[in-house]
Amino acid sequence: MGKKIKKGKEGPVKEYVSRTKALKKLQVNLKDFRRLCILKGIYPREPPQKLRKQHKTYYHNKDIAFLKNESILDTFRQRQAHLKKIRKALTRGDKLKAGRLRRNQPKDKLDHLVKERYPTFIDALNDLDDPLCLVSLFASFPTHKELHIPNTLIKSCQKLIHQFLLYVAAHNCLRKVFLSIKGIYYQAVVQGATITWIMPYPIQASLPLDVDYKIMMTFLEFYQVLMKFVNFKLLGQEIEITDFREEVLKLKSLAQNNQIEIDEAFKEDPTIQQMDQQQQETKKYSELFKGLTFFLFPEVPKTSLEFVILSFGGEVMWENDNKNSQLTDPKITHVITERTVQKNKKREYIQPQWVYDSINQLKLLSVADYAPESTLPPHLSPFEQLNLEEVQSESEEEDGQQKEHKPYQNNKKQKEKQAKQQEKETKKLAETMLSRKNKRLYDMIKRKEDEEKQKKNKLQEKKKMIESRQQ
Repeated sequence: MGKKIKKGKEGPVKEYVSRTKALKKLQVNLKDFRRLCILKGIYPREPPQKLRKQHKTYYHNKDIAFLKNESILDTFRQRQAHLKKIRKALTRGDKLKAGRLRRNQPKDKLDHLVKERYPTFIDALNDLDDPLCLVSLFASFPTHKELHIPNTLIKSCQKLIHQFLLYVAAHNCLRKVFLSIKGIYYQAVVQGATITWIMPYPIQASLPLDVDYKIMMTFLEFYQVLMKFVNFKLLGQEIEITDFREEVLKLKSLAQNNQIEIDEAFKEDPTIQQMDQQQQETKKYSELFKGLTFFLFPEVPKTSLEFVILSFGGEVMWENDNKNSQLTDPKITHVITERTVQKNKKREYIQPQWVYDSINQLKLLSVADYAPESTLPPHLSPFEQLNLEEVQSESEEEDGQQKEHKPYQNNKKQKEKQAKQQEKETKKLAETMLSRKNKRLYDMIKRKEDEEKQKKNKLQEKKKMIESRQQ
């Protein structure tokens, strides 16, 4: 007879710890524990059905053991001791000492966490979607005393987002833009990593009080450190942006001067060939608005259009800017406005949607459809693989059917189309609802399936070739 194993000593029970036990192990309160988990990137886990209890959250035992040796725990304890000193000073009536202690509170150093969570620079770029979204959101916030959102925090967020946009515009990294109800979606390819983020419209929003801003601020604290690290790596120095256009032109001239000429002996190397292909792709995007100068009226989104046009090789002007440019300037080729204006025959008058649609289709579209008086065509999402021609053909077919007055003629075909569209929409919704980890796994499975299909097609082609030779 072997030793009787006690309950909760071995098996899957020992792998998981409840939150209350984790707090006792680490000797911290719930507020500090949440903050620590957010900074370290540790999340609750779903245990097996046997362990599950109502209203209880579980963590991996390894994760809690990993948190035990964290240096931030020492700063939490130092802060608690510091708060006790402040309370003592206030009870004694020594306000000067209390003020001095508040100014000299111990602060968290999060530089080591960035190195720990992102061992390589590409890992940091791949995980930059959420930081960019949150930093751009806080950059658009107004100052709020009750919610503890100071003006210094908003300015630092604005600085970080402008520095990143400066690199994207100067190196022609932008690929897709989409205007939605939520905000403006951007997609850029930075050193091989595709980054998608959303920026809110430049309208001062009223902050709802039912949102927990403290949790958002803890995420922001880490994301600011990450963004500083990424911006410094990309730009090589900390740039204070006074004029966005001038800084973009400076960086572009520096990039052109630092180009290296490759000898013909090394041109056959596969890595250098890949670099050449990347340069040719960026040339397409950099020369889309080459030789065009746009004048912006005050009602259009200036910051977005400036960033987009400069990143695709164009020039921007507006009234009362740093160059004191005016509408009478002979350089101006396109005027972006949403109202009726006195027209000049030498210029094209367009609405802002023309810029975004031409970027997504990577060609200069016809100006007649985007005139200030005319009704605009549908602004389709570039993230979905839908062509404008297909949409136009479908709309033309529908119009023809209405003219013929035959509603029951192609009833079965319409039902089949609707069923297919519903299936596609449900699939897309399911993909959007996936978590980041599951999405990566799903993408991996898709890639493997595509590779297998390609292999099968190649084998079939070989088979056909062999059969044709034998004949």
